[in-house]
Amino acid sequence: MNACAEAFAALLESKGLQYQSGVDKDGDSVIDFPYNGKVTKCFFAGEDGAYFSLYQVYERIPEDKYADLLFLCNELNCRYKWATFYVDGDRDLVIHDDALLTVDTAADEAFELLVRIIKIVDDVKPAVMKAIYA
Repeated sequence: MNACAEAFAALLESKGLQYQSGVDKDGDSVIDFPYNGKVTKCFFAGEDGAYFSLYQVYERIPEDKYADLLFLCNELNCRYKWATFYVDGDRDLVIHDDALLTVDTAADEAFELLVRIIKIVDDVKPAVMKAIYA
């Protein structure tokens, strides 16, 4: 793993949190963080892993609800300016965020962003479930 990912993994370890780590086919360090039945994938790329990107595949979207979810994504993108909501090519609702890290602050910054994304996911759950199942 690269330096930023190692620092983040050490912080998770120190807090007693479960995670899985590895390296993807591009050589980027990946840390999977499970929470509440979902997994947030954290990628550390570039020199020392300074380019941080996290993704959570939230829910598969039924074909007949695709348009409803696109409208919801637009609303959520306006409400949560630094997180991105979109429906990917597999019709999955994805929540995404990017940041540039430094080795000295990578662990704390990555953890803060992870916590924020998890909180946002919890906050938007009622709207997402309504759009999919109503």
